[in-house]
Amino acid sequence: MPPWPLRVLALTALAGATGAGPAKQSWDSTVKPEVKLTVLPQAALVEVDGKAIGRGFVSLDVTDPKRTFRVRVSAEGFETAEAVVEAGRIADRTFFLALRPAGFGSSGNIDPADASTMARAASALLRAGRADDAVEYAEQSLEAGRTPLANRVLGDVWRHRGNRDKAVQYYSMYLSLANDPPDAKEIRAWLSQARPGDIDVPAKTP
Repeated sequence: MPPWPLRVLALTALAGATGAGPAKQSWDSTVKPEVKLTVLPQAALVEVDGKAIGRGFVSLDVTDPKRTFRVRVSAEGFETAEAVVEAGRIADRTFFLALRPAGFGSSGNIDPADASTMARAASALLRAGRADDAVEYAEQSLEAGRTPLANRVLGDVWRHRGNRDKAVQYYSMYLSLANDPPDAKEIRAWLSQARPGDIDVPAKTP
């Protein structure tokens, strides 16, 4: 697997990625600089210099600006991300990394701020039987934008899990956002089914 390039860190930085930053300070005047990394899926293992340091979210202290870190992020069913980065270039930054599901399009990580791509990844994960991962990617898609497909994925998951209220919530949003989807008839038929405990009230006769 080719290494994940350093530019991915810059592209996914949530802090200091745009606009003019504060005036630079000397390294010695900076108090305990660190790097914060959030990863999807949340079960992904983060390793630094060959040592496992956490899953999903890690905070890495930076004590030497000239030091390099060998970072590896991996999870079953996803492409592994690897990089060698210089501490001084990434100190006091926050990054959000989404691993690409195995077999999902071209290689490389995907942008967690790209709502459409995250929704399609969620759909692919659900088809692969990875419901928990699909939920994480679909929820991130909705954080980034109002995508019909992410709502459809979450509706399917909660319907399968027997949580009708949540399924209705996401299916209803899906139908309101999608433009005449081919599965609309099937979903509306399911939504119109009586819930357990519902009481049918007969119509009054004249």
